[in-house]
Amino acid sequence: MRTLIHASLAIATFSVLAVAQVAPDAGPDQSVALTSGAVLSGALNNRSPLDFWTSDGNLSTEDSIVMYRDGAPLSASPRLHDAANHVFGWPSDLQRINGQIYGIESGRRVLYTVDVQTGLCTQIGLPSSTFKNVYTLAYDPVGDRLFAVDLLKKQLLSFNRFTGVITKVGYQTLKTYKFIRALAYRPSDGLLYAVDQGLDRLITIDTLTGLPTFVRQLPADPISRIEELEFRDDQLYASQGLQNLAGDLIACQLQKIDMAPGGPLTNLGPIIPECSPHSLIINSLPEEFLWSVESGPGSVSFADPRSLSTSVAFSDPGDYVLRLTAFASSGPVVDTVTITAN
Repeated sequence: MRTLIHASLAIATFSVLAVAQVAPDAGPDQSVALTSGAVLSGALNNRSPLDFWTSDGNLSTEDSIVMYRDGAPLSASPRLHDAANHVFGWPSDLQRINGQIYGIESGRRVLYTVDVQTGLCTQIGLPSSTFKNVYTLAYDPVGDRLFAVDLLKKQLLSFNRFTGVITKVGYQTLKTYKFIRALAYRPSDGLLYAVDQGLDRLITIDTLTGLPTFVRQLPADPISRIEELEFRDDQLYASQGLQNLAGDLIACQLQKIDMAPGGPLTNLGPIIPECSPHSLIINSLPEEFLWSVESGPGSVSFADPRSLSTSVAFSDPGDYVLRLTAFASSGPVVDTVTITAN
């Protein structure tokens, strides 16, 4: 079920908040009847908010960076512009590199940096006369490499982020995939991941040869499409663009993609209206959690081990120690509760 966020889009400055370490609380110890089981009362204190940016909103936020954070008003950067105060339109993708935001501007065919507080864009190098349909960026932090794809030429590109000079990787190796508009680099395997919107396929791309490899088929959805990708803690996330019947992008929602064949696509947070989500920068994600059994005289059945207030049943009387684990970026954090089943 999709939930729409009802909020006016304000033009405002926005910064990334530092978030305290998540602290799971498994709730108070309990003594219950064996036949009735127990209802757990877990909590996650200092849980990180869902906080992400996308770009090129619609209507009042056109040509801006749209910013969502749990519990905060929906906001947007000042409209992106150059030193002559001309609108720097259609920010197709954004990347944060060492604290600096880089973007690719498809209309002017040029790489740029942007000051999020002022919206001022600074062009890097000269516009390309060869590659005119570049809508996506991906960054390799180890090799300091910035990658892109020319949509029409089916060509993987490498940008020098200091000069804007473009180098081809392979030669039109992506001819099988007609509509790549989403690209992300995965440090754990050194591969680029991309989505072909036309075929609804997730693929990898070799950064040295440009050769693609099929990963999985994504479920086709006539009212949505994946616009951009980003890895966070080795998990793949996407900005999902929602469409009207004419195929126009009218809203967005964050989505988690299970890369296993047939794995689920999970929507996160509310639908954000008036937004064409061509980019994705994730600032923080709520930590995932799981109930499990640490010790006990018998078997334990959780109604939903991923719910903080789940019910739980026990096979035999005795003391059971149950563990609530929160999966923080720094590693698992655990709290326990003892349930005595009489």
